[in-house]
Amino acid sequence: MSTTVPQREVVNRARRSRLRAHLAQLDYLRDLAAASGSGVTQTEIARELRVTQPAISQSLKTATATPPILDGFHGATPYEVAERYAAGEITREQVVDELARWPYTPGDRGDGFDWTTYDPGTFEDVTRARRDGLLDSETYDAVLERQDELGL
Repeated sequence: MSTTVPQREVVNRARRSRLRAHLAQLDYLRDLAAASGSGVTQTEIARELRVTQPAISQSLKTATATPPILDGFHGATPYEVAERYAAGEITREQVVDELARWPYTPGDRGDGFDWTTYDPGTFEDVTRARRDGLLDSETYDAVLERQDELGL
């Protein structure tokens, strides 16, 4: 039996919700690290968030490994920028602009399917975002066209 349009819409809403939850967790960890780095004690943070101090301590361990958002962008990696677009947090114009001017790190141009050789911050992030359904082909092509316009 094929999926009807309303069922597909429900699945698409669930997918966006899942993306928003993932992105909210990243934002929470970054905010937690910023609060801790500003001199607020773990006990004070725990009291404000109504959680235990050990929970804050554990979350801060994860937070220190969470890369910061790059200045002038909406994510720490091109993939995160694409996630924010797919979640509806940024516009198509913003995602095209940011992915076109991202300061990509040079990477090994492998086959794109071997996750063991994946390096975040390379253009492979954009290719993965398209493959994972975060970007459609037209948006991907618009990124490449914008890079050409910028001479990148």
